[in-house]
Amino acid sequence: MTPLLAPLRSRTFRWLEGTAVFANSGVWMVTLVGGFVMERLTKSPVLVTLAASMTPLAGIFAVLFSGAAADARDRRAVLLLAKLLLASSTVFLAVVAAAHALSPATLLVGLAGMGIANGTSSPSWWTTVASLVPAEIAPVALSVDSFQWNIGQVVGPVLGGAVLRDAGSAAFFAVCGALMVPLVGFLVVWRGRSDLRLSTPGGDATESLLGAISSGWRYFANTPGLRAVAARTALYAGPAAALGALLPLFAAHYLHTSALGYGSYLAISGAGAMTAALTVPRIQGHLHLDAIAAAATVTNGLAVGAIVIWPSRWAAVPTLFVAGGSWVWATMAFVIAARQVTPEWVQTRALSLYYVVLEGPFVVGGLGFGVVDSFLPLRTTLLVSALAFLPGLLVIPRFGLPVVDRASLEIVGSPSLVVNRRIAANDGPVLILVEYLVAEDDVDDFLAAMAGLRIVRRHLGGTRWGVFEDVTEHGRFIETFLVASWNGYLLQRAHYTKADTEIEVSASAFHTGPGEPRITRMVHPETVEAAQARSAWRRDILKLLTDRA
Repeated sequence: MTPLLAPLRSRTFRWLEGTAVFANSGVWMVTLVGGFVMERLTKSPVLVTLAASMTPLAGIFAVLFSGAAADARDRRAVLLLAKLLLASSTVFLAVVAAAHALSPATLLVGLAGMGIANGTSSPSWWTTVASLVPAEIAPVALSVDSFQWNIGQVVGPVLGGAVLRDAGSAAFFAVCGALMVPLVGFLVVWRGRSDLRLSTPGGDATESLLGAISSGWRYFANTPGLRAVAARTALYAGPAAALGALLPLFAAHYLHTSALGYGSYLAISGAGAMTAALTVPRIQGHLHLDAIAAAATVTNGLAVGAIVIWPSRWAAVPTLFVAGGSWVWATMAFVIAARQVTPEWVQTRALSLYYVVLEGPFVVGGLGFGVVDSFLPLRTTLLVSALAFLPGLLVIPRFGLPVVDRASLEIVGSPSLVVNRRIAANDGPVLILVEYLVAEDDVDDFLAAMAGLRIVRRHLGGTRWGVFEDVTEHGRFIETFLVASWNGYLLQRAHYTKADTEIEVSASAFHTGPGEPRITRMVHPETVEAAQARSAWRRDILKLLTDRA
């Protein structure tokens, strides 16, 4: 079996991707042809670009909670609720259109519902797709998923343009909703729930939803590899949004096309994306992810520049084909890099934040270039967007995409703690003190090793990290950091990976004292004075509010 077909050995993978083809065709119908519908309802460039940007904009508000819920609870349930909302949003638009009440406002409401659904499902979807196949072919599975997604980009706009032209808006949205029924049905009957709960509790520790959101954010913000992916994604997505957001206006002013013709142009972009998805697994084995993303950035910029110089129907065909393929090359490189550097226990949350980094600049870029188009000619605005790809190339030496051995991210945890007193889960904060005795000649190397350990402590939840040297005993160092609660400390110990442990061991190797470095764990006491102070504060606030009332 060829590498591209290897993920299809999984029966669940085949069913998930097979039903998703129909649903994604419906999604592409609305999100792409929806901009054309808005262009019929209003001539405002800002509203037309807002229609193209509303779906990712709304998704940003849902994605953080959905990623945490998927990691800490049940990923299948998150997917099911998201797809039900997706179908409901298209039904709403169909009903509104049938009642002749479709307006820019109601269209944006429906698109917002679809955006919330997409934002809720996307991180869980990426993680689920990769988890259904062996780890070594997970990048191939993601490429197949991208190919499937872009089948909808080809079929959806053509089908949507034909239905919109021949049957009207109500039938258009009704067909979109009907295409989503097979995927919803599969998620209802799928019994893979136990395999999709990937949170890793530490002993008796369990992670709350808000705690899961917080730990995901800390991990993302304190992992250099993820920060590099975020920077590169943002610098690419902003300029890349311009062509899609302004295409309805470009099609109306320069291509003079119908709804079906507009859908056909979008299908050409989808064909380019499908072609690129097929090539990613092959070129990934020969090129670094940085090279793939850089090539995508250059070709996307050149494609936009070409359509500015030669604004005709024939020029639009290769331009949109190349732009669609470039988008897939770049985003696949970024997703693979983000997934490679993230362990399973926090992966959906990290991909949720990646989704924000991808869609946020995409929304800002689309709306921003829509505003620019209000002051500059359309072709000039597109030329500015082409030049805006340049910073993404200039930062490559500073923010290279990480390539990490996934085996190093397997969870190893830490031995269970034995304490001689009862500590409640919410007790804290917890102060951790680690004492090292270091030879004078090794101090510089020890401090360099501690810089790596700082990253480990912080992305696992430690705050206020520091290293202090005893002023009376040269070579005696104390590492300190805080964890918000005892439960958080247990979870931190449970989430150490092989790579984290190796960094900790390399720092501990400089310890010259007897045995391992001494660790002291101290829990902040709940004193009577502290409780009384809080009570007095609450009474003062209540009195102030009562007096004002």
